[in-house]
Amino acid sequence: MDSALQENVDQSEHNDPLAVGNDGVLPTDVLRDVLLHLPADELCRLRLVCRSWRSLTSDPIFAKAHSSRHPLIVGLHMQPRPIRRGSRGFDVHFVDPFSGDIVKQVTTGRAWDVHKLSTNHGRLCISADERYDPEKNRVLNPATGAITMLPDTSKHENESTSYGSSTCFLGCVPSTGEYKVIRIRRRHERRNLVEEVELDYHIATLGGDGNNSDAGWRVMPCPPVDVTVGSLGRAVVKGVAYFLLDIPHWPAKSDDILEFDLDTEEWRYPALRGPFTSHNISAEDEDRVWESFHLANLNGCLVGIYNYHRRCRYTDCSMDLWFLVDAYKELWTKRYSLQLASIAHPCGVYFPLVILDDGRVLIWVHGGVQKLKAYDPRTSAWTNIPSLVDNLLFSVCIYHGSLLCSDTTMD
Repeated sequence: MDSALQENVDQSEHNDPLAVGNDGVLPTDVLRDVLLHLPADELCRLRLVCRSWRSLTSDPIFAKAHSSRHPLIVGLHMQPRPIRRGSRGFDVHFVDPFSGDIVKQVTTGRAWDVHKLSTNHGRLCISADERYDPEKNRVLNPATGAITMLPDTSKHENESTSYGSSTCFLGCVPSTGEYKVIRIRRRHERRNLVEEVELDYHIATLGGDGNNSDAGWRVMPCPPVDVTVGSLGRAVVKGVAYFLLDIPHWPAKSDDILEFDLDTEEWRYPALRGPFTSHNISAEDEDRVWESFHLANLNGCLVGIYNYHRRCRYTDCSMDLWFLVDAYKELWTKRYSLQLASIAHPCGVYFPLVILDDGRVLIWVHGGVQKLKAYDPRTSAWTNIPSLVDNLLFSVCIYHGSLLCSDTTMD
């Protein structure tokens, strides 16, 4: 009986990558804790030590724990000199926000226009405006370096139709593991000497590994109501793409949200009511004016971001973060209320990136300035994180994944 028990213990240790990587030198929990303190680029180099260390650092459970301790900011960095007249080179930088170290760098090549980034489930979508760079849309697996080029349809377009700005963004279907990319383009057509502008919606399936180069664009059903296509007005969370409604006439405002199911590829209607509508909260009072409403994926949750300012005092502003608890019951909860007066900038746009393990919120400030700040809700204090500014990044977002393991996600 003892021998059988010992055999089970030995087999359990054999299947445990932490036990395999330990080699009896350090207790497993101590070794794990030591390695969790190291940045991702150093752990990638440690894989060259031996097979057991490679197994340890590639374990999805370990990689997820490491990512929660070491979030990575990903953004585009413009190369200092143009490659050709009118075009510049762009690199994707994965940056440790606290040390400022560039953990990983990927060159995207030359482009005539600024690229855009979106990240979901461990992958990164790099999209360019198809008017200038139709062949530059791609999906990157940062853990392996694999790149999937998205289809180029510019050679097969109708010559009588012109297209304006376009954008692509990425999502993953949890039930199947398939990656899908949504593309939205502005289409210009002349009808009876009048130019009309409409939106084209297409979708492509990349497969479970995100590396299916044979994927083609399929026509996607148009939404039942107009939606906002800007990056601040949409978010993808757990296989659902959320869009704010497009309200063209200011000061008409709405926090209703339209949902697109990536699995069934269908729109859900009626729209999901936002926090103010579902909780019957007045958007404005005698002192505060509702300035803007955005969406974000914060640590795998859909979050509504409300920005306010005091009447006649535009630098006295604040931000409320509402987390979606139950979509079917339209239940939201306000977990953070951030006072922005001490960091306010006349042209500043404030966007939360991630909630750290210690409860602090990382905020990216852009629009006239580029700053990364941390907000501590326990003390209501702001901390400057100046290391990231030196990288001169734009299209900044948090990387929802791990460089150690392609199967790890923070969504």
